[in-house]
Amino acid sequence: MAGRHQFDQPIRSVAVIGSGPSGLTASRHLSEAGLNVWIFERQAHAGGIWNWQADIAPPLAIPTPPPSTAAFSPALTEATTLYVPRRIIDPHGKERALFSPPNPVYWSLSNNVPTNTMAFKDFPYPPGTDMNINHTLISSYLRSYVKEFGLDRLASFNTRVEKIERLHEPGKPRWRLTLRRVERVGEGVLNEQFWTEVRGLQTQGIGLVAGAYRVKDFDAVTIATGHYNAPYIPSLAGLDAWGKKWPSRIYHSQGYRIPEPYAGQTVLIVGIGTSGIDIAQDLSPQVKKIYMVGKNEIVGPEGYQMMRRGQRRWLPSNGEALPEITSFEDPESAEGMDKGVITLSDGRVITGIDSIIFATGYRYSYPFLANLHQDPGSSAAVGDEELLITSGEHVRNLYRDVFYVPDPTLSFLGLSVNTSAFSFFEYQGIAVARVFSGQAWLPDLAGRRQALASHEAVMGDGKFTHFLGKEGERRYVRETVEWVNRHALENGAKPVEGHSEEWLAASDQIAELITKKYGGGVDVLKKRQEAEASEGAESNQVQADSFRAQASSLVEVR
Repeated sequence: MAGRHQFDQPIRSVAVIGSGPSGLTASRHLSEAGLNVWIFERQAHAGGIWNWQADIAPPLAIPTPPPSTAAFSPALTEATTLYVPRRIIDPHGKERALFSPPNPVYWSLSNNVPTNTMAFKDFPYPPGTDMNINHTLISSYLRSYVKEFGLDRLASFNTRVEKIERLHEPGKPRWRLTLRRVERVGEGVLNEQFWTEVRGLQTQGIGLVAGAYRVKDFDAVTIATGHYNAPYIPSLAGLDAWGKKWPSRIYHSQGYRIPEPYAGQTVLIVGIGTSGIDIAQDLSPQVKKIYMVGKNEIVGPEGYQMMRRGQRRWLPSNGEALPEITSFEDPESAEGMDKGVITLSDGRVITGIDSIIFATGYRYSYPFLANLHQDPGSSAAVGDEELLITSGEHVRNLYRDVFYVPDPTLSFLGLSVNTSAFSFFEYQGIAVARVFSGQAWLPDLAGRRQALASHEAVMGDGKFTHFLGKEGERRYVRETVEWVNRHALENGAKPVEGHSEEWLAASDQIAELITKKYGGGVDVLKKRQEAEASEGAESNQVQADSFRAQASSLVEVR
C-alpha cells in the first residue's frame, strides 16, 4: 500500500491551458472546488478544435518538425528586455495562422460515438438530439456549456502560453507562465503584446510599461490542449522533393475542409484510420478515384486491431486499398504531380495522382515545456524520469494519463484515446479538481512510479500507452469513481456518480452509429460483425487477463 503524496503548500491558483472540452469541464470543477482558475486560450473564443474555420493551415514542412516545435515555435525574448507592444500587418492571415493554426475540422465532420455519451454531467444535449450530429451542433453545445457555467469570465482569449517554468522557491507559486497575446484589431491588422504584470513600478508613456514582467505565476497548471495540434507526416523516401515541387497538392488531414476542390481528381490518402475513412467517404461522390495506403501489418492491443480492421471495410466504392509506400520517385522530370511515380512495398508503382492527403495522425507536442522534451537525435535537459516527450508518440511519466509523476501540480487532460471524449474528460477533470482542492489524494512518488510501471508493462512505453477503447474507458472511469469516492467518505465531499445504465447502453451502439453514418443498414452491420468475429479476436480469457493486469496500475491509497 502506497503512502499519500503531500503537496508542499496548498494549491490556490490554477492555470488551465486550452478551452476545448477537457479544459472547459476541468475549469468548471476546479472553480466549483474553490480554486482561482485562469484559462488561457489562443483562439478568439472557447470550443477548442470544434470551432469551424474555413481557412486551412499553410503548407507543412515535410517531414514534420520534431515534437518540441511541432505544435508551434514559441516567440520568446530575453526576460530582462523591455517589450513594446506592436502592430502587425497581416493581409493574408499568415501571422495569425502561425499563432493559432486553423482547427482540423472539415465541413462534414460529425461525432463517431453516440451523442449522449459525449454529454457533460448535469448538462445533457437538447431533447431529440440525434445519435450522430454535425460539428456545428457540437460547437453550439460547448458554447452553451460555457454560458451556463460562466466560464468566459475565467478566460483570456487570443492568448498563447509561450513558456512554462518550474519554480523552486518555498512558499511561492510553483509555475511561471510567459504569455503572448495576438488579437485581430482590424482587417489584416493584428495587435501583439506579451502579458505584463507590473510589480511596484510606474507606467511610462502610452502602452509601455517600464520594467514589466511578461509572466504570471500559479500554484498548479492543467494542460488541456488535446492531441490534435501537431500534424504528423512520416519521413518517406523522396517525399520532401515532392513537397517542395508541389506544396499546394500535399496536405495533412488537418487542412482538409470540403470535397469540391478535388472534383474529378485521383486522390491518394495515406492512412486508413478514422480521419482517412471519413475524408474518403466525403470525397467519394466528387472524385474519380481514391487510393488509400494502410499499414502492411496492424499491431497493438486487440481492441485497436479490431477497430483498424473494421475501418478498412468502409472504403468507398471508388476506393482501393494499397500497401505501404516504399518511395516517391524523383519528380524532377515530371511536369505535374499526375506524372510522378510512387513505388509500393509489393513492387507495384502508381501514377496519375492529383492530390495527396496524409491522414497519419498527430504527435504530442508541448513547445512551452521544451526543456521536458528530448527530440530524436538530441540530448535531454532533464533525466529520463522527468522527460515528457521523446518521439511524440505518447506523453511519458504520467500517473493515470493525468498527473506528472515527478510533480503532480502539473497535470494533463484529453490524452487518452478511443474514449467517449467529453464525458471521459470530465471524470479526469473531476479527479484533478479533487486532488488540487485536497478532497482526494495521490500515492507518494514511489507509488506513482509503481503504477506507471504496471501500466507500461501491459500497454508499453510508446504509441499505445494512452489507448483505452470501450472496455478500457469503462474500467478507468470505474476506478476513478471508486478512488475519489473512497476519499470523499473521509472528508465529506459529494460522491461522484459513475456511468449510468443509460450511458452504458448508448455506448454499446457505436457500431450501429458508424454503420448509419456511412449509409449502411442492419444487414450491413450484421455482415460486418460476422466478418470481424471470423478474423479471430483474442479469447475472452486472454482479454480478461489483460484487463486485470491493467487494473493493477491503480495503486491503492488509503
